[in-house]
Amino acid sequence: MNIGVFTTIKIKNGIPLFFDRHRERLLAQAAKLNLEKVSIRLANVQHYLKKNNLLDCALKITITKEDNKTSITYKTRPLPQTLISCKAITIQDTRNYLKIYKTTNRILHDRAKKIAMEHGADDAIFTFNEKIVESTICNIFSVNKQGEIITPPMRAKGLNGITRQLIIEQTNVIEIDINQNTKGPLVLVNSLRIQKVTHLNGKKLLDGEKLMQKIKKIIEKNEEAYLQKL
Repeated sequence: MNIGVFTTIKIKNGIPLFFDRHRERLLAQAAKLNLEKVSIRLANVQHYLKKNNLLDCALKITITKEDNKTSITYKTRPLPQTLISCKAITIQDTRNYLKIYKTTNRILHDRAKKIAMEHGADDAIFTFNEKIVESTICNIFSVNKQGEIITPPMRAKGLNGITRQLIIEQTNVIEIDINQNTKGPLVLVNSLRIQKVTHLNGKKLLDGEKLMQKIKKIIEKNEEAYLQKL
């Protein structure tokens, strides 16, 4: 099977947010998977967006290799509707070492999402050794008994998302294991969305509204700063 890597960038007012971070991770992961070096320039992406009259959307940049030829593709879609809450289930993480990369092989992620929906949930959260890792598309934040923000460590376990990195850099976050039987709160975050989990495996969690709003402010502050810089 040909393996590729991709990144999904939030486009706001025609500007690809945190493009430098997305590009650096994308190229680094492509190199790890032995894909030939390619050029991805901000000017080219902005030209593509302007040519297609795209101001606010999600841009997916994919690097793939087929017949010994490496190629780059751009694909856009509308930004997801704002869903401030969701239900989730836990599912045993059987993914291999590639789970730390954002690869085009999404079979296990899609399967987990399907199982979640069959159980009346919106997303699945992968667990390993009874500890929460990440959802099929998001990193996870919670709070401990002292009210401090916590998040599962990602080293060799899952994807260290761009938004996750920004949040950790902007506020005090403790990277610590979260038990799969947690009572919450839980907040899911990626480059396009932020949601609080209301129920996990059918059980109601502590309300994540306060945590979600705090993280939302951090994200919005970073987005505005990036836009002003450009």
